[in-house]
Parts: sequence; structure tokens; C-alpha cells
Amino acid sequence: MWNDDRDGRREHYGLARALNAFGAPDRRIWNGHAWQEEDSWQDTGLVSFDLYPGAPAALRAECQCTWHGPSRPVGDSPAATAAAVKADWDKHIAAETEAMYPVDVADDLDDLFARLHALAQENPRAALAALRELEGRTEPLRVIAVARARHRKEPWQKVADALGVTRQSAWEKYQFAGNPEDVEAAYAKTGLRLDLDGQQSATTWH
Repeated sequence: MWNDDRDGRREHYGLARALNAFGAPDRRIWNGHAWQEEDSWQDTGLVSFDLYPGAPAALRAECQCTWHGPSRPVGDSPAATAAAVKADWDKHIAAETEAMYPVDVADDLDDLFARLHALAQENPRAALAALRELEGRTEPLRVIAVARARHRKEPWQKVADALGVTRQSAWEKYQFAGNPEDVEAAYAKTGLRLDLDGQQSATTWH
């Protein structure tokens, strides 16, 4: 099994899953030098080859976060195939890490929501006003982030994944984010004056 905690929030666990000739898992994993039986993401010992005759038809990388990679036929060297599926998993982890916001931002968000929760207990009307202000600033920042991503040639699918919506929904709601006037309006609502290249300018981003 493999593990990675670079996103700072959760560890990702992966393995090289054995598949039978029909593409279904056959409860074996490749541990780097031999086949092992796998049960609920725990290694349970060497496989009895009387129960699992012959080598699997294919391997694929799987992650505990439910992602899985493409099936790769097992050739003469299971280790070589396992190295290929490990590379698939590494690409998955790199993509997950790239799309994850920094740990210090997560900590700041936790602190903010803890303070808002406390305020809601002590002064509900003030908490509602603060939440209204937060909501009013969030959407313009979302517009700016979409515009910046598209300026950097990020595909709509990746933008949609980051937003947690479908590609169609992201495009329908934010296709205007390439319009300078709309992005300028978003900057005005946030009070920020940065262009898409991170420079101190509000009018030279396009």
C-alpha cells in the first residue's frame, strides 16, 4: 500500500488492485514482490494460490478516496505493471494536492467559523450581519478565481471540479468571467485591486 499526506488534511491510501479477466477485483493486491490477499484495505497475509490460480489479468491503482486509475494488463513482470499503476496514483495525488487550498487558509477558515459560531450564540443578529457580509464578498472572489483560472488556460472541467459542480453548470454561471467589466466589478466589491497576473493594477489584466 501507498500513502501520502501532502494536502495536509487527510492521508490518501492507495494500492495496486488485481483484476480478473472480466475486469472485476479478485481480492489480490501486489505488495511490491508478491501477491497478497486484501480485505477492507488491510493486508491479511499471503494469498493461497490454490484459491487464486495464476496471475491476475490486470492491475489498477486505487485510492481510499474512491478514485481509481485505468486497468493495465499484467505482462511477464507484475512489478513493472505495478510501477505503472503507482505512477497513475502519483498523478492522482499531484492533482489532488494542486487543487487543495493551503493548510494555513484552512486553519483561518476554521478560526473564522468558530468565531461566527460563538457570535451566533451570543449575538445572533450580529452574526447574521457578519454572514451577510461574508456571502456578499464570497461570490465576487469566486468570479475573480474563475477568471484567473481561465486566464491561465485551465479547462472548464477543472474549474467545475474545484467548484464542486458540473462543467455545464460552471460554464453557464461563469462564462462571463472573461469579460473585463464584470471582473472589474467583482474586484470593486471585494476592495481588491490585483490583476490576473498578480500585479497591483485593476485595468491591465486582459
